[in-house]
Amino acid sequence: MNEDLPSWLDGGSEHGVAQPPQAAEQRAPASVEWTRRASGAAGGEGRPNRARNRNSVRPRNRGAARRRRIATLGLLGLVAAGGLVAIIHAAGGGPAATTPGSPRGAGQGALPAVRYGPASPPPAWPGPLPYPVLIADQGNHRLLLVSPTKKVLWQYPPSGPKAPAAVGAAPAEFVSFAPDGGSVIATGEHESVLERIDFYTRTVLWHFGQVGHAGGGSSRLDRPTAGYLLKNGNVLVADVGNCRELLINPAGRVAAVWGQPQSGFCQTDTARRLFGYPNGDQPQANGDILMTFGSGDRIALLSSQGAVIWDKPAPTLYGGVASDAQMAAGGDVLITGYGHPGAVVLWNPQTGAVLWQYHVTSGPGALADPTLALPLPGGNVLVTDSGNNRVVVIDPQTGAIVWSYTGSSPGATLQDPSAAVLDLWRNWQTVEKP
Repeated sequence: MNEDLPSWLDGGSEHGVAQPPQAAEQRAPASVEWTRRASGAAGGEGRPNRARNRNSVRPRNRGAARRRRIATLGLLGLVAAGGLVAIIHAAGGGPAATTPGSPRGAGQGALPAVRYGPASPPPAWPGPLPYPVLIADQGNHRLLLVSPTKKVLWQYPPSGPKAPAAVGAAPAEFVSFAPDGGSVIATGEHESVLERIDFYTRTVLWHFGQVGHAGGGSSRLDRPTAGYLLKNGNVLVADVGNCRELLINPAGRVAAVWGQPQSGFCQTDTARRLFGYPNGDQPQANGDILMTFGSGDRIALLSSQGAVIWDKPAPTLYGGVASDAQMAAGGDVLITGYGHPGAVVLWNPQTGAVLWQYHVTSGPGALADPTLALPLPGGNVLVTDSGNNRVVVIDPQTGAIVWSYTGSSPGATLQDPSAAVLDLWRNWQTVEKP
């Protein structure tokens, strides 16, 4: 029995959920407020080491061999059945036409409709995690939506974890919601594909790349990571192995390439359009893009056209590699240090000041190869602690881990969870009372 879940869920099948009532309270999330500390302070168990000299800079390598960060990039030895080298639309020549907000059955009960959005989300849940979290469970090749009470609300594929080369295995290196919340963008490091998945029907609307065959040019990807559907319909994706950032238009064509071709170990020099292993590309409300580069541990803000607004070295990450930086309140930046032990740092890019940090070197509070940290409404921080096969929530004021999820039954324990995003579009409290 899994102690993280209610006993009635252990051993059962995924539960269907009900349609929420038409009227529901809406409120904006509380602003994120941070406990600002001196750069030498850290919460949690143990004490932080002083910044140590980094070894040679290496790209972050997620997956089975991620704990030994590599300096050379080669084709991963994972080959699955080949797919069409282009975006594949659903039958009928394009994405299924649906009415935003309408619930559609997925064979397991109706799901809450899309009725909210990041600017006006549903009521927050009580406790340290204010909303359900969609987890990219990379080692199990699935996407898993988990409530703050640790109930599995939704998963893709519906049948549960898959082997890497199995039909229906989910690309689960990174996941994000579309602007309307009705679909998700998922990327697969091993699969070398990007997919758009309908949240309600759990069907693939389209994909880009050839499954199991890394490559470059205008039709293939090499270890793609952060992918986002933009409001204009383009998809933004960090093509790590090719050291470039791509914009893919709705017709499946590469609309823009940022990053000049490089041979050997990729360097980061945005002034010369050199993008060294981009692993984060968070879109901002005004269209700007917050970039993270594993080579050189640099953070940059680009315009929607790719122009450099600013480009700065990340603060010390205690030997870790800069990973998936996220914008926090007031223009501060939350950076994850992918290392063992790992770190999370809140940094002001204008002053260079470290405002808060978490770096525990031993014990249950230590992070192992964390990949992504999200600032949560209310002030806590969610971290995908991939090396420990868990997702945790940290209280910045106390430095304590106040919520942790390691897996569920039915299904499996998490294996290498590498990304997460909150579901701010559906009122799941109508399904499961907190």
